[in-house]
Amino acid sequence: MAKKRKRDKVEEEDYEFRPPEFDEKEFLTKELGDTRVAVLTVGYAVIFGIAAGAISYINSSMVGIAFLVGIAGIFSLKYFYAYVKIDTAKFQKKSWAGNVAMFFFTFLAIWVLLLNVPFVDHAEPTVDKVIVWVSRDGRNASIEYKYISAQVTYGWVPTDSANWSAVVSSWVNVTVNITAKVADNGNLASVEIAVGSISAGYSPMDPVGDSRYEWPVPGSSVTQSSGLMFYIRASDEAGNQFTFNPVRPVPLTG
Repeated sequence: MAKKRKRDKVEEEDYEFRPPEFDEKEFLTKELGDTRVAVLTVGYAVIFGIAAGAISYINSSMVGIAFLVGIAGIFSLKYFYAYVKIDTAKFQKKSWAGNVAMFFFTFLAIWVLLLNVPFVDHAEPTVDKVIVWVSRDGRNASIEYKYISAQVTYGWVPTDSANWSAVVSSWVNVTVNITAKVADNGNLASVEIAVGSISAGYSPMDPVGDSRYEWPVPGSSVTQSSGLMFYIRASDEAGNQFTFNPVRPVPLTG
């Protein structure tokens, strides 16, 4: 029994692990092949992304068709690989999945990039934070246009109700200044205001910094009984335009 244990021990000591030989040439060939597939797949996706961007630029309502261009590109991958002489016989399912994902996300990135500034601008300017300031006898009051939850609509809310009532109690010797924040994802071309009605004509508002614009209202444009209605028209360099007007005039009584 002791001899058997001794023989087994000798056999165990004679075992030596030998790793398989590393074929450097085969490894480099595979890595270069995978890199070539990745580069060609990305380049092919860029072409389809540019095509989708061009379609969206021509007509912004054809976004669905532009997206289908990318889907068509995915289904055409195997024909593209054959055209550029890529052997897909050894592709496994995970290889196809990886290449399809690489194509789709590259296509999507290029398409989204071309849908935004500086390549294209479909977004209208925004006008918000509209505040009307009223001054009389050294006292200042302001009222802001905002959403009123209790009324489920937008309306004018004084920042200080008591002060607003005191200042506008007598619509004599008052100065009125309309201010608003106007912004765009590109460059603004003009910010104008029409007081009373659009037929009165638009006048340019003055920039005061931090995307805010103002317009001092001539005293003859409003009366205490009529309230104050105005329209702010903002245009950007891409030709997009937005006109803001409140749902009701600024109340000129306390």
